[in-house]
Amino acid sequence: MQPRAVRVEEPHYEPGEAGRLVASVLLAAGGAAPDLPELVARASVALVRLSLPGLSAHDLVVSTPEELAPRIPAALRGALAALVTELATGEPLRVRMAQSYLSLWQMGAPASPPVEVARDGSVRARIARAAIGALPRHQEVGAVPATEEEERVNQGTYRAVDVEARRPPPVVDPVRAKVARVCAEMHDVIAAVDRVVIGKRDVVTRVLVAMAARGHVLLVDAPGVGKTLLCKTLAAVLGLDFGRVQLTPDLMPMDVTGATIYDAASGKFVFRRGPVFTHLLLADELNRATPKTQSALLEVMEERTVTVDGTSHPMPDPFQVLATMNPLDHEGTFALPAAQIDRFMTMIELGYPSVDDEVRVLDTHLASGPGQPPPPAVIAPGAFVEWQRTVPLVHASPEVKRAAALHVDALRRTATGGHTVSPRATLAWMRAAQARAILAGREFVTVEDLYDVAPDVLRHRLCLSVHEVRDRLRAHVSGGVR
Repeated sequence: MQPRAVRVEEPHYEPGEAGRLVASVLLAAGGAAPDLPELVARASVALVRLSLPGLSAHDLVVSTPEELAPRIPAALRGALAALVTELATGEPLRVRMAQSYLSLWQMGAPASPPVEVARDGSVRARIARAAIGALPRHQEVGAVPATEEEERVNQGTYRAVDVEARRPPPVVDPVRAKVARVCAEMHDVIAAVDRVVIGKRDVVTRVLVAMAARGHVLLVDAPGVGKTLLCKTLAAVLGLDFGRVQLTPDLMPMDVTGATIYDAASGKFVFRRGPVFTHLLLADELNRATPKTQSALLEVMEERTVTVDGTSHPMPDPFQVLATMNPLDHEGTFALPAAQIDRFMTMIELGYPSVDDEVRVLDTHLASGPGQPPPPAVIAPGAFVEWQRTVPLVHASPEVKRAAALHVDALRRTATGGHTVSPRATLAWMRAAQARAILAGREFVTVEDLYDVAPDVLRHRLCLSVHEVRDRLRAHVSGGVR
């Protein structure tokens, strides 16, 4: 025989009882009453049953009457004023609390006469007076006269600080604060470069996103469109050291990385650093160097160290390579293998300026001769390194990571001609999306960030055009990626 379930009747709360519970909580707020959590729970249940918002024990324990009084709806203040006055009768501490609520609600002093505070010298009375003195100063109406001892407490350090100053500062997400600062600095840099490299704001943005993600950039376009000017201006505005290597077929690897030479003055062999030891290196016409020199440079890009005669020399931080290639002139060039092109995070085309932008170029540069000084830096020293340290802090949800992996898997299954996407490319894609999210002022990555940087990150790995990359990604989305 199954035991009969016993039905427990839940307490029924009337509006008057709920009001008394809320008034009791208001009088206990800001204190350390042992029964306050239970009292708050009962009051919250009563309010919820009356279809009113519940109470938060944490907020009430740390709050003061100045903070709680405005939260009470105006329609309930009259009833609660009478209840707090009734419940405070006979207890000096609660009388002061009740008077504070009445004053803050602008309802005047209570009709009942004030209760005198005990003036004996007992330990209990001293504790009570100390507790009263430690309360924040309110706009007291009909307050109990304070003794000299209470007045000294009132004039203490605690009283000297107003309520606003005692409030804890708002909780600020450190990642969000960093992202906001980096976002503002990135837009300042883009605006500064745009004043020199005219009409290439979108290109500057894409290059800056890759650099913030610690990626190297391959600039592919015709001569004279501003590739070198862009690199020099970026280095100057970011406050980075700039180096340049004009790659030719007769250039040796040691001419780029450095070599060990004999120093006659000291009688020792010393390492002479090559031009790669800089913050921002422009490798001009990369495809004109021999495969041996190309491999030496690309090894430095990946390992960020130079090893000569068994000794490793680390590269400075930051270390970025902006390489250029001329796609029109193939005579005397050495094509880059796919494995070496994969070392570049992004490949970007500058393109020709529009008619209006070309007129602006004429207006800007005809008045000034060659050899103009570079623009000043717009960010503090070390700020760019802070950019690169902030990018990994941008949150990428499991859903976004899986979306990237599914897209890459679909691209691999539909790739033609042996061109595919490596895991290194997937990682570069996600890092670029993190930097793109910072530029948008967000501390989290969205799928749209992946789509924005996908052409620059994936096209040179798949040997596709910008539009072909976008079309294939959209096709995978519309057709379902499995």
